[in-house]
Amino acid sequence: MKKSLLLLRFSAMGDVALLAPVVQAFALRYPDVAITLVTRQKFAVFFSQFPNVRVVGADFDGRHKGLKGLVQLFNELRSLRPFNILVDAHQNLRSGVLKAFFQLIGTSSVTIDKGRAEKKELTRKENKIRRQLPHTVERYAQVFDRAGFALQPAQPFRLRPIATVDEELTTFLSQQTIAPETRWLGIAPFAQHEQKMWPFERVAPLMEQLYTNMPVTIFLFGGGSQELAKLKTLQQQYPQAILVAGKLSLAAELILIQRLNGMLCMDSGNMHLAALSGIPVLSIWGATHPDAGFGPWGQGDEAILQVPTDVLACRPCSVFGNKPCWRGDLACLHMISVDAVADRVRHMLA
Repeated sequence: MKKSLLLLRFSAMGDVALLAPVVQAFALRYPDVAITLVTRQKFAVFFSQFPNVRVVGADFDGRHKGLKGLVQLFNELRSLRPFNILVDAHQNLRSGVLKAFFQLIGTSSVTIDKGRAEKKELTRKENKIRRQLPHTVERYAQVFDRAGFALQPAQPFRLRPIATVDEELTTFLSQQTIAPETRWLGIAPFAQHEQKMWPFERVAPLMEQLYTNMPVTIFLFGGGSQELAKLKTLQQQYPQAILVAGKLSLAAELILIQRLNGMLCMDSGNMHLAALSGIPVLSIWGATHPDAGFGPWGQGDEAILQVPTDVLACRPCSVFGNKPCWRGDLACLHMISVDAVADRVRHMLA
């Protein structure tokens, strides 16, 4: 019987997408081993290019909610096939419960080392230990190695969504007014937490500079009603900007991202999607820092814009940007000027 591996990584979107280079390396080196990946169904698009990967959608808001739901998920997975090993690439309460269920029936498991102690040393207020920690992609590869599957994820990497959404994107673009001979720039000005977002009121003057100084078509990315409302205010100021948020499926959005000449973003899921799509990225960093291991995969310092730590020694103050600013002024973001961003964007698009 063909060997089979059960892989757990439920969320967030960027973290799930970062599994793709590792899954690709696995599929190329171990084509006779099947992967069953348990994640949210909407993230299946990241793995559609791999023939030996089956995605099982976890519905933690519905039928898989709570302990009873996890029991049901366990039974559903168990009915699919026997698994040789379980790889926990998430390490949270849900994955721990599922691991325990599978251990009861004799399935061995390995669990990712998230480096929590090292990250605490990097982000604590006093006596920080500053060093480049392993990237999340590398941590994923390490847990596969502990499972007996040595891997070397590719840099750069390129997501390849299913081609059946090409018509969706073609129709969307045909409805837009796009000047010829322009550079296509994506702007994704949002992140999960305020401590990771460049002041939104600076996006409009940035767009003014870009439209004035270079031939550019700007695509606005985001998600959710609040972000959409803010993007619509930008589009009212600049009707030539193209609103992408809420208009395309995730697969079609990925194909559009691959056609861009560059993406301006925060430390966010859109940063990871752009980097994994093989386009140049300029990411703005505030409370967080690439040294924690979440930088744009396959790209270097040219993809990072941040206030140096010798200027703001409090950086980074958080791994995920979910802690209050110690100074109370978010200087790490407010010190980054419109002119500085515009200059770096022009350099990226050139």
